[in-house]
Amino acid sequence: MLSQDRKNQLDFEIKSWNNNELLPHFLSYQTIQRLKAPAPFKWFGREKILNALLSSLDPEGLYLNIGGTGEIKHDSVFNLNIMNGHDIHLVADGEKMPFPDNSVDGIFILLVLEHVPDPASICSEIHRVLKPGGFVFATLPFMQVLHAHPKDYYRFTPDGIRKLFQGFIEKKLEIASGPTGSLIWILKEYFALLFPFSNYDIIYVSVREITGWILYPLILLDLYLNRKKRAEKMASYLYYHGLKKSDTNSTPLRPSSYEGQANGHE
Repeated sequence: MLSQDRKNQLDFEIKSWNNNELLPHFLSYQTIQRLKAPAPFKWFGREKILNALLSSLDPEGLYLNIGGTGEIKHDSVFNLNIMNGHDIHLVADGEKMPFPDNSVDGIFILLVLEHVPDPASICSEIHRVLKPGGFVFATLPFMQVLHAHPKDYYRFTPDGIRKLFQGFIEKKLEIASGPTGSLIWILKEYFALLFPFSNYDIIYVSVREITGWILYPLILLDLYLNRKKRAEKMASYLYYHGLKKSDTNSTPLRPSSYEGQANGHE
């Protein structure tokens, strides 16, 4: 359900990303994933929060996971993605979803909006397809290093997130991963850059992942730090839970230029 021009653009971006990935190509993809350090952010309580939401879903309802690849397991949740794959149910563009107005019961969009050139357009489309009272559940990064998959455009502060979802009733906006996650991610990249001969991909990647393994146990500090009232100043990423207003005439005010609304544009 992608136009040919859009498909060609995405194919080019994905091919360029794959060609520029700092990975040793003499190893298999599966081997690389086993050697890589755990992701330098940790959402404590993630399963509890998501399971509570999933348990409330209507078995007869329609729910979408935009950008999803199978990480949410539920019979009523369908993965919508721009690329085909084993757990992808629908290949389509999040800015032009093939659903009528007020037809979807809920939408998940997890760590996706930083990778799209116009997040406001996707949020407007989410608002359009959701039923009144339908929910959106999003995770958005704040302090994270550049990670193009295949592109990386934006970072979001709490105020920026509220602006992005201004057409919704906010239920929760809280830290998903805290200051230590941010620090580990920055330090592993920093030490990899600092290391001699780090212009060579194999040196850079090796130092980065070894540093990640060494530092990762520090993530437990976020169990303490996330309870601090200023922890969001260094949060790695946040989660937002909102409901579409019951008044179907209430549409989000779409910024004429999202660059003026997104915080920390890289």
